[in-house]
This record gives sequence, structure tokens and C-alpha cells, in this order.
Amino acid sequence: MLMKIGLVECDLSFNIDTHSRETTHDYAEKPVVGAMPPLEDVGLGAETLTVSGQLLPTKLGGLGTLNILRGAQAAGTPQLVTRGDGSVFGFYVVQSVNDEHTYLERDGVGQVVDIIVKLQRSAAPAASDFFTSLFSLLA
Repeated sequence: MLMKIGLVECDLSFNIDTHSRETTHDYAEKPVVGAMPPLEDVGLGAETLTVSGQLLPTKLGGLGTLNILRGAQAAGTPQLVTRGDGSVFGFYVVQSVNDEHTYLERDGVGQVVDIIVKLQRSAAPAASDFFTSLFSLLA
């Protein structure tokens, strides 16, 4: 397993080849006359994670997994993200799911599907919200 986003396990059928994470820290600028403005630390800023890869639906599948991610996006419930080495990234909401189909088959599904999933770090969900959304994704 390369990475896990909620129920979605990134492996051979849902293959990712790149992930990038951006963290920020926020500061409030206080203007002063005749000097560099001092910065006041106001805490951690936004943290985003972008995951991209390729699906080969006719050979390995993976489109169903893409629909699970879209379900998590629609539910708006934070998903636990972990990396294959056991590192826990924390909870993220799915901001966007982009898929581009090329070499289309008769049914309109591409032989190659490039995917980009954008996530934003969020607070852990309440236990009741988490299990409710988990069951809705499985239904």
C-alpha cells in the first residue's frame, strides 16, 4: 500500500505516483513607522495534500475507488490519511477530484485515466459523524 485516504487504499488498481504536501504558518503584520514591521505568530495555517496518478480501468480497475473518493467529497467528512510506511498525516477533507480520460473505449471510459485529488487538513470529526459517513459510503 502506498497511501490510504479514508477507505481508499492506493495500490496497484488505484495507482498514485506523486503526492505533495504544503504546510503554512500564519503571521499578523503590525505596521510601524520607519522600520520593518514586526510579525506576530498567529499559529499554523492551511495544510494541503495533492495526490496524482494513473488508473488503467480496462486492465486493473480503479474507477469504483474514484467514486468512493467522490462520495467522501460529497459527504464533507474528514478522512484519515496514512502513508504506506505507517506515517499518519492526519484528517483531511477531499476538496476536489479530477479525472482525465484518454484513449477512449466504446463505452466512453478511457484506457488511461489521469487523476488528481486535492485534500485540505481539518480537525478530526466527531465520532458519530465519522461512523455515519463511513456507513453511507459503504451503502
